[in-house]
Amino acid sequence: MTKKNKIYLFLSVLVLLLTFVAIFQNFETVHFIGFETEIIWIPIWIAVVILPLLNLYKIATNTDDYNKYYWISLVLNVLTILFVLRYFKMNLF
Repeated sequence: MTKKNKIYLFLSVLVLLLTFVAIFQNFETVHFIGFETEIIWIPIWIAVVILPLLNLYKIATNTDDYNKYYWISLVLNVLTILFVLRYFKMNLF
């Protein structure tokens, strides 16, 4: 189970890189759940919702360990969320 924290960190870095690629590149547009979006945003939106919840769960349940990989991946997830909010011009602050 020690590899799970590195997998979460890798997925967080991958989603952040995919976000940058999606911001600077154009992809095919599809209709998904009632709105029109580029196809690359679908896995990014799913990961932006699920990964921070998984990291918070692991941080809360593994109180014995230091959890630095989970914390780093959680910070990367929050950074990704901020970039996504900025790109779609959602004013939540």
